[in-house]
Parts: sequence; structure tokens; C-alpha cells
Amino acid sequence: MTKGWATLAIALLALVAIVAGLVLTGGPGQARKERRDRERESDLSHLSRLVGCLARENGNRLPESVRTTPGCDWQLRLADPFTGAPYHYEVTGPRSYLLCAAFELPQRRPHGLSDRDESGCIARVFIPAGPQRPAAGATIPYRG
Repeated sequence: MTKGWATLAIALLALVAIVAGLVLTGGPGQARKERRDRERESDLSHLSRLVGCLARENGNRLPESVRTTPGCDWQLRLADPFTGAPYHYEVTGPRSYLLCAAFELPQRRPHGLSDRDESGCIARVFIPAGPQRPAAGATIPYRG
């Protein structure tokens, strides 16, 4: 009889451990939401680079909309791959803009691209290449 109680106690302990693990980590549903939000963050990061390319093409002025052009022909998603909703781009100043997505979870990390506000927007500033700083990929002639 003692052996039966011990087996039952071990089974109950294992069940409690599994339930506690799911409660602490959120389970598979939480993991799926985190993965989808990472995809959205990645998309916004790529869109930010596209905005920079478009601005350089446009005489160092931010574009009115985000789209591909012959000079900035990048294969990017302009809409959320899970909902189909377009990502939002808004110029907020001469060099500043917002990129927004409908994230499923609140922000966890206080730094990097994920420094989004509670509405799912990240603020960015375009810094044009000046005469003292060559554009990315430019070559500097050797004057030896």
C-alpha cells in the first residue's frame, strides 16, 4: 500500500511542476505571441533601413510613404504577416518618424528596436550623410 501512495505522490508532484511551469512561462500560446512579435520587430527594423534609403534618394528628406523604388528595391513586408494589417509610417518632424505595428504583448526590453511605446510605435530619427561623413558603402579615394 505504501508503494501506491508513493507513486501517487510522485505523479501529483510532477503534475504540479508541469502546471507551475506553464503558469510561469505562459505555455505554447505565449511562445507563439512572442515569436510573432519578434517578426513584427524585425519587419520594423527592415522598414527603418528602407526609410533611410528612400530619404537619401529624396535629397535627404523623409519620404511621404514607405514603398520600394528602383534604387531601394528591397523585398520587405509592408504589412503584418499574421493579420494582414499594413504597418503604419508617420513623419513627425523634418528628420523624425514613427513606425508602428499591432503587437500582441507589451514591451519587455527597455532598449534596442523594441523601445516601442504602449501603442506599438517606435520613434526614429534619420541622420543624413554629411560632407564629412561618407554615405554607407561609399569609397574614400586614397590621397597618398
